[in-house]
Amino acid sequence: MKYFEIVLNSIEKFHKWLSRRTLGAVEFLWCAQAKLSLSLRLVIAFFPLVIVALWCAYLVSGAYAQQREFDESFLRYLEIAGHTHSGVRLSWICALSAVLSWFAMISATMRKAFAFRMMQAAWAFFVASSTLSLVWLMKVGPILLAADHKAFPSSMRNEQWTGLLFWALLIALWVLALLIALLQRSLRRAYNLYSEPVTRDAGEKALEAMKTTVGDRRWKSSLYYALTAFFFILFGPYLIFMWGWEEPYGLPKGGGQQVFEQVKVKKIKKKKPKKLTVNPWSPYILERIDIDDVVTLKELEEETKDTYAAQNSAQKGGKGKGSGGWPQGMDGSAIRFIRLKYRGGDWDQDMGKGADYNLLLKFNEWTGMKIAKDTEFRDIERLKYFPKKRSPPFVFMTGMRGISLSESEVKVLRDYCLKEGGMLFIDNGGGHFDSAVRNMLRRVFPGKPLVDIPNDDMIFQRPYVFPDGAPPFWHHAGYRAKGVRDEGRLVVFYHPGDVNDAWRDDHSGASAEVADQAYKLGVNVMFYAFNQYYKRHYEQ
Repeated sequence: MKYFEIVLNSIEKFHKWLSRRTLGAVEFLWCAQAKLSLSLRLVIAFFPLVIVALWCAYLVSGAYAQQREFDESFLRYLEIAGHTHSGVRLSWICALSAVLSWFAMISATMRKAFAFRMMQAAWAFFVASSTLSLVWLMKVGPILLAADHKAFPSSMRNEQWTGLLFWALLIALWVLALLIALLQRSLRRAYNLYSEPVTRDAGEKALEAMKTTVGDRRWKSSLYYALTAFFFILFGPYLIFMWGWEEPYGLPKGGGQQVFEQVKVKKIKKKKPKKLTVNPWSPYILERIDIDDVVTLKELEEETKDTYAAQNSAQKGGKGKGSGGWPQGMDGSAIRFIRLKYRGGDWDQDMGKGADYNLLLKFNEWTGMKIAKDTEFRDIERLKYFPKKRSPPFVFMTGMRGISLSESEVKVLRDYCLKEGGMLFIDNGGGHFDSAVRNMLRRVFPGKPLVDIPNDDMIFQRPYVFPDGAPPFWHHAGYRAKGVRDEGRLVVFYHPGDVNDAWRDDHSGASAEVADQAYKLGVNVMFYAFNQYYKRHYEQ
């Protein structure tokens, strides 16, 4: 009970201190603006309306989709829904609002009745156009979520809404303050308007009600404090994210005892292919198929068979003894799967639940470690905002098209891999992704070649043994997994055969045995990245 009273007293002292400081700041700003002329104050008040109206016109005309880096499919969804066309029309309304607000700024310097009416009209038109713009922007998320919930999950929609509501609330506070000013009787008289409006003295009453010197001062200051606290609780995560902060990536804390399947090697005898002889004088016509263009699932299974058979028995993994995890890990942390978002291609191919998340589920099933509730994605630039020694040990990249990186993004990737100790887990989804990956790696790691990873490399030994190296799966760009090394450590693991496709719910048509190998290879890569990151930061 004593500690509870100490906490309450501390909160009350902080409340009083914050109230005094906030009140002092408001009084200073109020006195500062009172020293300005009335016309100048109104010019300053309407100038942000011009900027916001122009910004809304810019966003709804198509710039918002460009800023969010929507791909062609997202743009097509918006166009089919008629949202793109309505945005163009709305942009003209916003532009007109900006013009009216500009005329209101000029009119504020004239002490005439028509000038006051111009300011009222500009204010009302701005409220209408900005509200329509907000509604238009808020509808983008639900349209894309309904069209493709995997490529645009609800988390992306919620993040979009949070950002929009944050800025909308700040603008609304400014607009509300301007409304109270326009309702002041003294302002109307300054512009030669002496007739009583419907609102009468609503402006004066509203201003008096806001002052803490009138009425119950303690109750009003507590109300302002509660509203401020609510604002930061609601938008705090967004502000932190916007200013550059990422949730630390923590490895689970434990003694290092994980249970995996121990393997023993066995030889797989391949059957000799049967020869088919066709009589050239046969009356039947046989279509000849170019076998290079067809990869059957049976062929896929034969090519991805490793020479091992799994047996259920315990094997130690991690560091030390005890429960699964790492001795200097974080209590309560979960294994997370983070994918990199890049420009120029389909970075979100087979993303989230039903694909990537299946690998996390298998990791949890085979190790017992806690996993995140969903997969995540990050812009490349966000990697630099993770705390030191708490960055993700690996990040995942895949796609079928190009990769476009700025010089800043190239440096972020280089620092993440070479300085922080992270690893790029890259998977070739087909198309011309292979050439895009090679060009990217030449820029990120100049002088460090992309080479074959030998079969006896540690990444193929723990926790599952792959005696023949990584299975080729669909082998879009070869049969061998490749990598880039720095001081002996793999900083890039590049699989040329679309291992991510086998993680899907339907395994892209592959058998359960092929999918099982794909999951085990993914677990090996993750396990290697975790141990190398831990060794770099906590064992040296």
